[in-house]
Amino acid sequence: MIKSRLSGNSIFWGIFMLIPLFSFIFFSIKILKKYSGEIGGTLILLLFAFLFYFLMNFLKHIKIIKINKNKLKYYSFIRPFGKTLNMEDFIGKITITESGTRGSYNVVYLIDKQNKTSFKLMGLHYNNFEEINNAINLKKINFSPTASQYFKLLFFEKIIVKNDKSSHNEAINIILEVFKIISTIGIILVILGFLIKKFL
Repeated sequence: MIKSRLSGNSIFWGIFMLIPLFSFIFFSIKILKKYSGEIGGTLILLLFAFLFYFLMNFLKHIKIIKINKNKLKYYSFIRPFGKTLNMEDFIGKITITESGTRGSYNVVYLIDKQNKTSFKLMGLHYNNFEEINNAINLKKINFSPTASQYFKLLFFEKIIVKNDKSSHNEAINIILEVFKIISTIGIILVILGFLIKKFL
């Protein structure tokens, strides 16, 4: 069995990021209690929602991983009880280089049977990334993303690896994804505001 070893930086930032995460939740609830539809309050809530999304996106990638033969089990902030992946459900993996504030690092994406990226493993968070990557017994697929595919992977983590779509269509898909996220956040805020006003 192969077990992941989280880097010290990832452990520190994972714990540190919980402070603003719970602060955003606390202040969002306070604002929603007094929310009456003003533009100022709406903009603050949208800002909090986006910051909350990016914090959750960061935290979900700090995973504790265990690989045993063809099974990969991982635990994360949003999967505290774990989730098991069967390698037979994937056709391969791709490795690309991403960049962030801490420099460049390798990232592995598992590709499902619909040729979609379905699981992300960031080398940034592990001291034994290569050991984990080698233990994932899947065919390595050679893949060079276009600029739009790269940004879609970076922000949404979902692309079709084998397709004939043009970069124009990829750009449209990115815009649609952003619109979908904004619409979802807006609907959630309206529902939360209604529930908080009614029951609190």
